[in-house]
Parts: sequence; C-alpha cells; structure tokens
Amino acid sequence: MTKRFIITIFFFFIAIMPLLSTHDPIFAESGAELEPPSSEHWLGTDHLGRDLWSRLVIGGRRTLGAAILATGIAVGGGLSFSALHQSRWFRFPAGVLLDALLAFPALLIALVIRTLLAGSWLTLALAIGLAGVAPYARVATDAVQIAGNAPHIEGARAIGAGTMRIFLFHLIPTAIPTLTSFGSIIFGWMILYQAALAFLGLGGSNTQPDWGVMLDQGRGYLEQAPLLVLCPGGMIALSVWLANTLADDWRSVRR
Repeated sequence: MTKRFIITIFFFFIAIMPLLSTHDPIFAESGAELEPPSSEHWLGTDHLGRDLWSRLVIGGRRTLGAAILATGIAVGGGLSFSALHQSRWFRFPAGVLLDALLAFPALLIALVIRTLLAGSWLTLALAIGLAGVAPYARVATDAVQIAGNAPHIEGARAIGAGTMRIFLFHLIPTAIPTLTSFGSIIFGWMILYQAALAFLGLGGSNTQPDWGVMLDQGRGYLEQAPLLVLCPGGMIALSVWLANTLADDWRSVRR
C-alpha cells in the first residue's frame, strides 16, 4: 500500500464520503429506532432512529478533521520547540520544560487543557494538539541533533551560516523522513485521543455525529444493534492503522 493511496483514503473520508450521506445525520425518525440494515437505511438506525450510515460518514469528517488540526498544532509546536533548543541561551530551560512535560501522560495533559477551555470541537483539537507537542518536540530535537553531524551541516557552520538558517534550510530537510514518519504516528494518536475525549463527553455538542460520541451512545445497545459500536470503532481502528502504515512508508524512505 503506497503513501499516496493512504493519503487519498484519508481525504476521501474527510471530503468525499460526507457527500454520500443519504439522510440528515441528526434527524430522529420516530418509530424507526434500532432498525436493521435495509435499502432505506444502509447500516440501520440508532436508538433515536437516526441513520447510522449518514452519521458515520459525517462523523468521520469531524473526527479526522480534528485529528488533522491537532497534528498540525503538535508538529508546529514541536518544531518551534526544537528551534528554540538550537539556541544556547534557551537550550537548558527548553530541555527542562520538555522533560517536565514528558513526565505526564499526554492524555492527562489534554484532559487538563480541555477542562480549562469552553467545550467545542476546536478546543478539543487544541487540547489534544498541545498534548502532542512535547512528544513530537523530543523526537524532532533528537532527529535534528543527529542530522547536525552530517558533513554538509559542518560545512554550513564553517562558512558562517546562522543558527536559524542552518535549522530551516539544512537540519529540517535532512531530518524530514524521521519528522514525517513520527508525524504520521502523532496523527494516529490524535485520532485515538479525539475519540476517547469525545467518548467521555468532552468533544462539544453530543448531537453532532462523531465516532467517539457514536461509540458512547451505542454501547448500551450492543446486543440489539452491534453495528452501532462496530462501525465507528472499526473506522477508528482503520484510520489508526492507515496512519501507522504511512509512518512505515516514510521509515522505508529513510532507509
């Protein structure tokens, strides 16, 4: 499975699949609760009579969209932290702060940040994104330090190139395979964190379709309608697997 195909799958869920929605995902049809799959409702309905297929494809855009935004925050923050670490004036305090942040589980940090902010889809993405900054910063800092031993980096320093110029135009391009590979892993983490916090009711409005919310709402009907749990749970597992496959693809590029 190639990297291009994996990226296509992700954007397919985010941009194309919502167009295939057959019903209003929040419309509750009285008398149609917990219906099995049919020509009218492809995957059946939930406990309120809402179409499961429509909620699944619309919820995918919400879940994966939040994960992409959170990954961007984690990667951007981690690279900024790594850039500060290049300065001899900030190296020690940056290292101490990074070690302190890594002492706490990322999900715990996300929970703390989320409780301090108003409940919404954006604040959830911000919370899990900030929780991913420290792990990405550690990997980015180590990758940049390893890249700094390359001969062309030493040559750039010898001709008087500045610290930030070396970081942006020499160190980052050299460390790209490692940075992108771990970025894909971070994306998988963000999907799990987003679903977990949404499952706990911390993803904003529970009326909006979301894979984590769907898991929470469907767990009470597992015997009557197992698709209410299997469908969103399966999509979360598939998305994380695709993210890890993308990371493996980048690691093979590095080799």
